[in-house]
Amino acid sequence: MKSIKLNDILKLDNLNNVKIRFNLMFAQNWNPIELFKNGDISKMLEGQYWNYNKNKSYKEGQITIGFVKIKPKDDLWLLFHIGQITKDLNKFNGVGYEYSDLPEFAKYTGRLIIRFKNNAQTMIRNAESVIDDCFVSEILPYTFDNDLFPGYEKVNISWWDLKRVLEKDNWKTALQNQKGVYLLTDKSNGKMYIGSAYGENMILGRW
Repeated sequence: MKSIKLNDILKLDNLNNVKIRFNLMFAQNWNPIELFKNGDISKMLEGQYWNYNKNKSYKEGQITIGFVKIKPKDDLWLLFHIGQITKDLNKFNGVGYEYSDLPEFAKYTGRLIIRFKNNAQTMIRNAESVIDDCFVSEILPYTFDNDLFPGYEKVNISWWDLKRVLEKDNWKTALQNQKGVYLLTDKSNGKMYIGSAYGENMILGRW
């Protein structure tokens, strides 16, 4: 079966006027996939249109595509934004541009997942150089949030994800009707805690 490439979906004509930014995870102070899942798109867009010291990311009129890495150790990226530069603010070490969203691509943002192996140090790439290596992995039926309950044996979740999903009805229903033993791990030092839940609201009550 022939693989579907990113531009088979987007159908961008003038690729030399397009840049793609692959937003990575950076330790504790910047984790864009968590920002996306928590609805903090404004902060993600600050990163998308940020200039570093003495280096401009874009030019006026350019189309910018923003991807965010879903997990640290795989090559899956979620499309979260496509826009066009309307003004260069000539600013460094900060948000350097004004932009407008391109509404014709809105149906793909938060839903289109590609597979791409980024071997370069820089996050911003000329589309012509990489777009043929961006393969469509999946187009989700709904906006990505990782919030469907995966089954008891598959729950392996971070604290930040847990804070969010415990507001979801499908997680509440599953956890308040299940007794069991669970493991908590402190990633900073590797210490573990094994607990059991048999009281009111069962696992939900403990978590």
